[in-house]
Amino acid sequence: MQYDVTSVGLDPITGKIVAPPRTERIDPDVDVFFEGCAGPWEIEDAYELYWNRVNDNWEWVFPRGKEKVKVLRVEQVRS
Repeated sequence: MQYDVTSVGLDPITGKIVAPPRTERIDPDVDVFFEGCAGPWEIEDAYELYWNRVNDNWEWVFPRGKEKVKVLRVEQVRS
């Protein structure tokens, strides 16, 4: 099963949209980062983890000038 993930980039301080919505196709059978994900919520969690938790110190100090990626929608698609 593949998934289309639609996300947006937000300024983590103001919440303003800094990158418009975009959709990316995720295939857990091919992309090792999503390996073992079963269902839209697991895909959503892994996607945000991938973009927003690159370094452990980001938990306390999110890098200036880096947008925070938030998932808007995850849809299953037939491959």
